[in-house]
Amino acid sequence: MRIRPVLLAACAFLLAGCSVSVSVGKQVSKEDLERGISDALQQSIGKRPDTVTCPGAIKAVEGESMRCVLTAGGQKVGLTAKIGAVHGSDVRYNVQVDQKPMN
Repeated sequence: MRIRPVLLAACAFLLAGCSVSVSVGKQVSKEDLERGISDALQQSIGKRPDTVTCPGAIKAVEGESMRCVLTAGGQKVGLTAKIGAVHGSDVRYNVQVDQKPMN
């Protein structure tokens, strides 16, 4: 089964403007990060991936990044989530989806 063409179109650009509020621990939880990436894809291209899987929480520190994997239509595509700005409990991050599916 091939990845949905509209989702592949998302692979060509950066999803900006994802944000989440964090508690005193200054981390974005695994669940919040995965949900935020899925929400951003749905808002940007109108389609939600089947799943987004990240290895864990990410530190709410500017420049911190993490590799995750999205699954859509039976194929997997890598992506990088990178913390762009932290203002108090508001954390903004960008998501760069790889241009090609994983083998």
